[in-house]
Amino acid sequence: MRPFWDTDVKVVSRRVRQGSIVRVYRGLYAVKEYWERLDRHERLRHVIRSLGQWHEQWLFCGASAAVMHGLECSYRQLYPIHVAVDRCRRSKNQTNVRYHVLNDPDAVVVDGVHVTSVQRTLVDCAAMMPFRYALAPIDSALRQGRTTIESLLAYVDALPMLRDRERIRSVIAKVTVAARTAGESECRAVLDELGFPVHWIQVEFPCLNHHGHMHRVDFLWKREDGTLIAGEFDGVRKYVDPSMTSGRTIRQVVDEERDRQRCLGKRGVDTIRMYYADLDDARALTRRLESARVPKQESCS
Repeated sequence: MRPFWDTDVKVVSRRVRQGSIVRVYRGLYAVKEYWERLDRHERLRHVIRSLGQWHEQWLFCGASAAVMHGLECSYRQLYPIHVAVDRCRRSKNQTNVRYHVLNDPDAVVVDGVHVTSVQRTLVDCAAMMPFRYALAPIDSALRQGRTTIESLLAYVDALPMLRDRERIRSVIAKVTVAARTAGESECRAVLDELGFPVHWIQVEFPCLNHHGHMHRVDFLWKREDGTLIAGEFDGVRKYVDPSMTSGRTIRQVVDEERDRQRCLGKRGVDTIRMYYADLDDARALTRRLESARVPKQESCS
């Protein structure tokens, strides 16, 4: 809600003090109980829909458009909100809003809000986001069948006035339809930046204990001596998302993870586990990867 009249402002202010309503954005409020049930992506969609009604001329782009399209995006990229403008209407950036001059913004309407098209959104994410976060929205678009690598590259080449074209192409060269979650995409990007590019993604091994059952690993490398090491990214989603747990409890998921690692060990496949916090400590993660003998790419001199 957006209170407009003085009486509305007074009522909302009183309910904020009472704790039944929360301020979710400058001038925007929501019922606390309802708001707390939403995840961070859905909260942002609510804010963007409200801002879209408030500013009908706004065209949302970048991560903001990605969220409206239902694409994966790191929580760290949700704010500021990104708005596309033309050169004649260039505005000064604000704390929670960043304006971008875009040529050929390619607008569509999603859920009543003007946003850039999926293709344009992915191009802008590749240009605007640090590499660590740029893979997730493109990976998810591929996974959802919203685009292909070939069509995305063709779209990049067709844009007449595009900055950072080569950087965008280099990001697209690293994406894959095989990534299952945004966390895996982010982990893969960090591994690439540290010099440990993943050789294979989502590889399956037959279970030695249960006929017909397969063990899937997130990442796989082959060392120079021919031995294999699997990389597992353990995000919270793996243990609580119903689409990934198949009705299992957290304890059951953890037990199956242990059984899988033992089974892989019998096959001679080593395993290194990585958590989200590891991605923020490049030196410590590099030491762990080197200690596990994960193959490192030789840097160009």
